[in-house]
This record gives sequence, C-alpha cells and structure tokens, in this order.
Amino acid sequence: MKRFGLKHYVFLLLAVCTTAFCCVAQTIAPTIFPIPIEFEVSSTDYVVLDKVTLTCADSQAQEWAEKHLKEWYGKYRPAVEFSSGKVAVTEDEGYTLVVDESGVRISALTLQGARYALYSLRQLAIPQRGVAEVNGWIVPKTNIKDSPKMNFRGVHICWFHETEPWEVERLIRLAAYYKMNYAVIESWGTFRSDVAPWFGWQDGTMTKKEIKRLKAIADDLGITLIPQINVFGHAAQARSHAGKHATLDVDSKYQPLFEPLAGWNWCLSNPETRKLLQALIKERYEAFGHPPFFHIGCDEANQPSCPDCASQSYSKLFVEHVKAMNDTISSLGARTIMWHDMLISWEPRWNGFVTNGTKETAEGFLKLPRDIIVADWYYGGAKSEYPTIDYFKSHGFSVLTSPWNTVEGIKAQCQYAHKSGIMGVLGTTWHYYYGQEMYKIY
Repeated sequence: MKRFGLKHYVFLLLAVCTTAFCCVAQTIAPTIFPIPIEFEVSSTDYVVLDKVTLTCADSQAQEWAEKHLKEWYGKYRPAVEFSSGKVAVTEDEGYTLVVDESGVRISALTLQGARYALYSLRQLAIPQRGVAEVNGWIVPKTNIKDSPKMNFRGVHICWFHETEPWEVERLIRLAAYYKMNYAVIESWGTFRSDVAPWFGWQDGTMTKKEIKRLKAIADDLGITLIPQINVFGHAAQARSHAGKHATLDVDSKYQPLFEPLAGWNWCLSNPETRKLLQALIKERYEAFGHPPFFHIGCDEANQPSCPDCASQSYSKLFVEHVKAMNDTISSLGARTIMWHDMLISWEPRWNGFVTNGTKETAEGFLKLPRDIIVADWYYGGAKSEYPTIDYFKSHGFSVLTSPWNTVEGIKAQCQYAHKSGIMGVLGTTWHYYYGQEMYKIY
C-alpha cells in the first residue's frame, strides 16, 4: 500500500474543503418539465406571487385560472387580472410567462396555452422563506416562451384488477401537469359492461360513473381520455403468465369466442366475436364521451390454434377483422389506434426492433385502411434511426412512437418523432405507477 505523507494529507484536506465550499455556494436552478423552448430563470432572485396578469383571447381562461390558483395556493392565492387584448404568441397551445419586478404576466392565445403557462408557474413557485408555516408564495424571475412541438403527446395507462381509481386519477393529473394532451386508458378486465356483464371481473372498479368523473377532471385539465379494448391478442385481459382469464374465469361457456390455446386470441373466424367486440366498442365509446380516437390493441397475438381459423387465409381473416373494427370506430366519428408489432414479421432490416407478426399478418398490413394510426412501440435504448417508423409512414399511415421506461430511448424516440414529422408520442406506463420508474417515464 502506498504511504501518504503530511503534504498528501494537506492536499486532500484542501481538496475536500474546496469541494464542500463549492457545494454550499452553488444553488439548484429551478426548472420546468418539459423544458420550454426559450427559458431564462434566476436561481436566487424571487418575487412575491400575489397577482397574475393574464392576457388571453379565450375568456374561459380567467375562470379556469381563478379556480385552479385557489386549488393550488389556498388562501394565499394570487389575484387574476384578465385582459383580452393582443397576445404575444400565435401558436394555439403556445404561451409566454414573464416574472420580473412588476409581477407575473402570462400571454396565451387559447385556454390550453393559458393552462400550460399556469402549470409552468406552479412548477416554479415555492412557499415564502423564513417562516414556520406557509404564508404566501414566491416565484423566480423568469422569461419563458413555449409551445408544443408535436400534436399528439400521450400516455398509455393500464387499469388492472388491483388498480384503484385514485391511482388512475393521479396519472391523469400528472400527465396534464407535464403538458401531455391525451391519455389512453386500457381496461385489464376491470370495466363494468352492461352489454356483456360477464366480460371482466365482477368487482372491477372501472365503472361508467368513475369514467365520467375522471373524464370531467381530464377535460378540465386539458387531457382527452381515449379508451382501449384489445380485439386480437391479450383477449384474456390478464398477463399471460398469470393463468387468469377475465372472461372465462367468470363464465366458461363463452369459450367459442376465444382461441382454444388459453383463450389468448379472440377467435377471428367466429362471427359472434365480431358482433360482441363491435357492441363493446360502441359502449366504451359512449362511456368515454365520444373521444376522437379509440385504441384496439392488437399486439402479441399467437398463431391460430382454432381449426376454423387455421383452415382459412389468416391474413384475410385478420384484415377483415381489423377493417370491421375500424369501420365501427369510423362510423362513431373517431380514428383507430393499434399497436404495430403484428404488422411486421422478422427480416434483417427489422433487426433489433419488435416483430411479433407472421408472414400472413405482415401481408395483411398493406391492405388495412390508411386512416388507422399505428403506434410503433420500442422499449430499448437510443437508436439513431427507427426504420419501422419510416416503414409505416412510407405506406401512408399516421404513426405514433411508443417508448416505455428507458430514458435515453424515450429521448431518442421523441427527437426522431419530431424530426420525421410523425403524429407524435404515446408513452407507456404498464405496471410502473410509482417510484423512479414512473418518474423516468413521465
């Protein structure tokens, strides 16, 4: 072992003291998520948050601001001075936020822009210092100009049998807080259907009343809720390794609607399957208040184990089934979203990307209606190129990229989505509702 002399210890002591001094002297700069396009903020110079001057072309913005500032800041909320004069931005969801000696000034063209400005203000504001209890709020001097870079900024939320409604509400509120504008809600056997009461667990917490309550919250916060029903694979509405089937565990007489192998796929050759799914789609669409999109899943399906399905062209069955679902959704006034992985089968150009399809389903993809939106999911690290995204786009489909919980992958996919001009991003949460995983996703 190397011996340290006195001069070495003196050097180490100086290094430690210098480092400690630097750490104490530095301050953590306030920040906002997502980081605005133009963002200047002081680390030390704060002003009292006692009034917000709001200029907005939408008169609803004043009432919204007053309501939520009261909710966030209680009796120490700032007053709102509203003006319908000329605004400083031209983007529908854009805003400016200026904080200086003269106070807090927000300018937005729409209510949504005003919401985003106030979310940014909320992220920056902290309680006044030097007291034991909150007696007011302060905010750093700030100059922000911002607007979203993509039209679709969504998060996919799973409602499991174990999920409580307050958890879904929390995820919706956080999505709004971070300026997302869509949330897909996938029921894993928890929706209480009137059309088919046996379709899911009997004690499911996803009731129509609860959906109505959550929709009202989401609408108020600037989030549009999108329902999801899996119409191909994941028909069990449970994880494959769980050994559960949300329908057949309730009543096994409905086995003909599903493939024999564990009921993982819907049976596409059975006309009763299509009839049921179309009725369920209409019911869910009504429950969600006629949203502009409807997600039909379609990921991770098995090859057919049903003899009737296997004896026919599975490509034709698959295409006819998806077209029928899309026709129903289109007739309601919405657009279909579906996962991508069954639409391509493995070949060298897709190496490293997700391909769960067979030759039959990959061939069928080219025959699908172009109004369908393809959600291309990839959960790995950063890539410089995403050829699957380019492939779907080149065939005339609107495309969403769907990352999960890998930070560098999320960044790269979002950047690629913006660069390639696709529709946007639909991030996924799956079962990570808490801790560092959820933090990374959001």
